[in-house]
Amino acid sequence: MRVFVLIVLGFCSLLLPTFGQDINPNEVRLAIEQGVQFLKRTQKTRGNWDEHAGGGERCGATALAILAMVSCGVPKDDPAIQRGMRYLRLFPGKEAGRNYSISLQTMAFCLVDPERDRPLIRNNIALLEHNQIRSNNEHNGGWYYTPWDGNTGTSDLSNSQFSILALYEAERLGISAKTETWRRAQRYWEQAQNSNNAWGYNPRAGGGSNDTRGSMSCAGIASLIITSGILETGTATVRDNKILCFQQPNHRIAIKIRKGLEWLAANFSVSQNPHVGNWLYYYLYALERVGRMTNQRFIGQHDWYREGADKILRLRDPIDGAWRGQGTGDTSSTAFALLFLSKGRRPVLMSKVQYGETDSWNLHPNDVNNLTVFTESRWKIDLTWQMITLRASTVDHLLQSPVLYFSGDQTPLQQDDAETARMATKLRDYIDQGGFIIAEAQANDKTFDNGFRELMKQVFPEPGYELMLLEPSHPIWTAEIPIEPEQLRPIEGINFGCRTSVVYIPPFKDPQTDQPKPSLSCLWEIARLFRRGEPYPEIVQKQIDAGLGIGLNILAYATNRELKFKDQIAESVAKRVSASDSRRGKIFLTFLDTGNAMNPAPHAPLNLLFWLEANLGLPVVRQIDTVNPASKNLYENPSLFMHGRTTFQFSPEQRQNLKEHLKRGGFLFVNAICSSKGFADAFHREMQTMFPETSLRAIPLTDPLFSDEYGGFKIQTLDVRLPEQSPGRKIVAPIRREEPKLYGLKFDEEDRWAVIFSPYDVSCALEKANSLECRGYTQDSAIQLSVNILLYALEHW
Repeated sequence: MRVFVLIVLGFCSLLLPTFGQDINPNEVRLAIEQGVQFLKRTQKTRGNWDEHAGGGERCGATALAILAMVSCGVPKDDPAIQRGMRYLRLFPGKEAGRNYSISLQTMAFCLVDPERDRPLIRNNIALLEHNQIRSNNEHNGGWYYTPWDGNTGTSDLSNSQFSILALYEAERLGISAKTETWRRAQRYWEQAQNSNNAWGYNPRAGGGSNDTRGSMSCAGIASLIITSGILETGTATVRDNKILCFQQPNHRIAIKIRKGLEWLAANFSVSQNPHVGNWLYYYLYALERVGRMTNQRFIGQHDWYREGADKILRLRDPIDGAWRGQGTGDTSSTAFALLFLSKGRRPVLMSKVQYGETDSWNLHPNDVNNLTVFTESRWKIDLTWQMITLRASTVDHLLQSPVLYFSGDQTPLQQDDAETARMATKLRDYIDQGGFIIAEAQANDKTFDNGFRELMKQVFPEPGYELMLLEPSHPIWTAEIPIEPEQLRPIEGINFGCRTSVVYIPPFKDPQTDQPKPSLSCLWEIARLFRRGEPYPEIVQKQIDAGLGIGLNILAYATNRELKFKDQIAESVAKRVSASDSRRGKIFLTFLDTGNAMNPAPHAPLNLLFWLEANLGLPVVRQIDTVNPASKNLYENPSLFMHGRTTFQFSPEQRQNLKEHLKRGGFLFVNAICSSKGFADAFHREMQTMFPETSLRAIPLTDPLFSDEYGGFKIQTLDVRLPEQSPGRKIVAPIRREEPKLYGLKFDEEDRWAVIFSPYDVSCALEKANSLECRGYTQDSAIQLSVNILLYALEHW
């Protein structure tokens, strides 16, 4: 896809979004499951579904049902899918019926088994090209229900939309329509846009459409995005074996799409098809496409997915799980609703940050899109990405994305120092709660470079959090694709928490020629997603492949390849911490700070308390205090939490004070960050020095600690992440089911564990830091184990 990111610059920066309706992920999953079951129950013996009244279509509803079920996760070899595909293959080409059937049939062929059905796809694309109207009037470039008769012809924007979608899906497979077919289609949609910037159902002589419809306006926006993606070259190109960045884009189509989005924002609705009222599900299916293809979480002030999903869930038949009415039959209505819920909830891979008022943040508008598509092809999962305006966004908004991406040739610092400080605070809160930042300066640029370095100093004012060159052994270099040595470039990072949380790619010159090397952003921009046109020269393609590989490696490291669907991320994500919270009648934890090193997982104990509050309804203190082992106030903190990643040593005063506290009934829960052997060995030494008369010993699986006796979980085995890397291959983190491994310390006069130690990481899992190289429990297992340990401690206070 090309150019469409340009269109949103003026659009997304004008409005301050508001929170959407929070949706229950379990309710979404149940609705999808029951909707799929309805489609399976209503499938006919031959494998088809009833077509909508009106006649002339043989395959439309059947193909639509298949598209919906596969999008919802039904395996392609499921019997219902296979029966449906056998039915579709009975009607090749013209035998499928009218244009809707041919288009939808083509889309199903492309999705389910494209290699087997490649000849059928080619035939259908040729048929659609033949059926495109080629005349000297307003219908030129469009499609109608029936084939073009060779004369003036007639068209409508609905049939034309589905033809575009079919051509696009085939293009993604390398089955290309003629360039002139795409040009005619683009002109058709341009000319059909009304003076109010919307689209209607039929084009009108002299320009515009015969009416205004929300569904057709969504179709117009998406169709211009698709045709531009095929026809435009973007803002980077290749000439004489050289990569040229920062080329001037074509703003003509971008402006038309932006104006269409502005109309949609002003007339936004999820309760009716704007200016029509009927065909709601058909409209929502088109609305989802606009939101996804423009990479917008918000259309105007509206969180289109959350609002639309909430409406769709309330319209579902609670008895059989179907959606009905609104101008389409039960099969089509249900399929459209399922397509909205499933496609609109795709995981967000990353967000591109607009940090200024000019377009300097978006010099290569398709960079992140192309990297996302490349990532989809490698991870075999449908993904999306978003653009986000930093100034207008809350921390909650930022946390909807696991990765933020900054790029440009202007400083990200704001003219107002106070605004820069607010930005820095916002970014620190985002990183504190598990976020990840990728930033890149453009070639031969110092303005962004200097500004970003200063911004990071404000985000991390404490010593020890400076940008440093990543070592050759850092997992980023091999997380997914090993990079050839001649294609490597300097990458810096800030180690914060359980991982490197900021990655920065500074300007870079070729050491052989002393000439600036193209930025990763430029290489992503120029990457070809389709097999259209002549291949690049090998010397260019190698650079592009390396650029995509480095980007993929960083994303694999940042996300651990573990992404959440949109409905799984609560609207209000940021943790609300009380500045002052009374301990009276509440559960609290205190972090034991030796003062020897930075705290690599500061939010781990707090996240554990939040879980207890949210899932067990227990009253908790919504803050974590810190205490030194030598403090005279240590006795006011019965339950202590401790972790570390490096070796350490208590002072004699610290040892004596902590020893007395534990002997008097105190409790200490300790884990080794990322299963650090250095920390584990140091902790064992300290316990042996402190309590020579006893020692840490393995806690047997029969201990009540692993039962639900105290209100927790019955634990027999837990999931442990065990990262490994074969020479020259990517890092993988297989998960193995094991018996829990804990060590404890008891005193002879007491039958309680005063100290519990986990050699496997717990804190990084509680911190929700998806660290690819971190050995330890998964998040769910860490929660189960920690809940049982804390409830055990409460019982034995």
